[in-house]
Amino acid sequence: MTPPLPLDNDDELVTAAWIATIPGFTAEMTGAQLPPDTDEHGKPAAWLRTGFVTVASVGGTPDDMLPVNRPVMEVKCWAAVPGSDDPPWLMARALASAIQRAVWQRKGVNRLLTINVNGRAYPPAVVQGAYMAQTFRRIYADPGDYACYQADMGLTWITVGDRIP
Repeated sequence: MTPPLPLDNDDELVTAAWIATIPGFTAEMTGAQLPPDTDEHGKPAAWLRTGFVTVASVGGTPDDMLPVNRPVMEVKCWAAVPGSDDPPWLMARALASAIQRAVWQRKGVNRLLTINVNGRAYPPAVVQGAYMAQTFRRIYADPGDYACYQADMGLTWITVGDRIP
């Protein structure tokens, strides 16, 4: 029997975990996919009160000699008001602004990230640096009159204790 492969971090997990450590954000506000806008009981989902941030890898270049990751990530900040035709642009922009300020804040960028997904613990990671590759801009072709701001952000991150045998 082949042993299971070890859990390994990826760019989306690390980026979402890093954003979740920004003051005012939580792990429930970040992920690779926008959650449904209703819960299992048909009530408005919790993320509608706080907004949500999706992340996706759009490029980057890992180090060719060391286990250092340097992705460029698409970051989308979402907000919506159930039953409204007026997207809450200010809420989505506030999320974007907080992320941009966290990137500019050089002190404290490299904090230890604890990553748990579906009850499974991934190895801890550290973001060593972050930069904005684009400015945040409104995205108008969004579903259901959601407000969405999008930008690309670059990160440099490592898995704590990672070594190549």
